[in-house]
Amino acid sequence: MECFAKRSRHGEQKRSFQENFMDEKEKLNFGKGQIPRRVAMYCTGGIRCEKATSFLMSKGFEEVYHLEGGILKYLEEVPPSESLWEGECFVFDKRVSVEHGLKQGTYKLCYACKKPVNDADVLSAEWEYGVSCPHCYTAKSEEEKARARARQRQFEMWGVVGGPDKGVPPSQRGKNQKSGPFHISRSL
Repeated sequence: MECFAKRSRHGEQKRSFQENFMDEKEKLNFGKGQIPRRVAMYCTGGIRCEKATSFLMSKGFEEVYHLEGGILKYLEEVPPSESLWEGECFVFDKRVSVEHGLKQGTYKLCYACKKPVNDADVLSAEWEYGVSCPHCYTAKSEEEKARARARQRQFEMWGVVGGPDKGVPPSQRGKNQKSGPFHISRSL
């Protein structure tokens, strides 16, 4: 989804911080076991990189750099004409992705697996809103898909997962409350 153009791929790996940066420099997984002279990194908002920079420096790395404020600050401040960023940036909120100027991007979220999906994914036969996408279709059992469909129907009916009583104390549930456009009464 996102990357800097013309970045060096030497030793570049997309893994979690814990997978590559263990307790000792020797456990790093860079090429032939050589420790890089310089480390440059970036993350969405800058916080993880600040922590990683401190950690690496405590382990003996001398040249450690990170993008202050993360990609979000970069996309907010650097004009598209001067930017080296290509694509959209995944964000951890309802926008899913942002472009330069922090404008909402085009990606959506698969509510089954929480992965970002693009327009081509949505057009796939494996896409079913709230149930599956090309990323998770084969990983989900038919039972899981059936549960997801039921959850999606509930959401569409009530506007929230959990129905009209969501957040209402059990002793007060169903006692002639108004919830959204529906008037709920308990009559059997």
